Amino acid sequence: MKREEGFIYPHVLAAILFFLLILGSITMGFQKELKSAELTISFYQKQQLFRVGVSEAVSTVKRICEKQKIHIDTEEGRVTLKRMNCDQKKQHVFVLVSVKTKDGLSDERELMLDWRTGEIMKWANPD
Repeated sequence: MKREEGFIYPHVLAAILFFLLILGSITMGFQKELKSAELTISFYQKQQLFRVGVSEAVSTVKRICEKQKIHIDTEEGRVTLKRMNCDQKKQHVFVLVSVKTKDGLSDERELMLDWRTGEIMKWANPD
């Protein structure tokens, strides 16, 4: 593999560099796939937190009008239900549902519920 002078044959050096190039490209590909998988997992965790928040809001509509904020801690992160408005005349409850995953991803949406039935009337991103 080595000559007497101590230099590596050019084809051996080329093979080693080619192997390192392939190894580097595989590693970069794995890094991209891992990043994509992490983003997908964070998205689904955020959606799960929104489902928890909406479920809690629907089941405790009258309690939301009594309290300013309700915090719910789960395995995925934290959900905060913040009362925006309780309109007794129109029988509507407006709630801001804020979520924060343990990865640091956060989002919020407005929720409008019927005060009597707990039915969701509006579910949108705040503008």
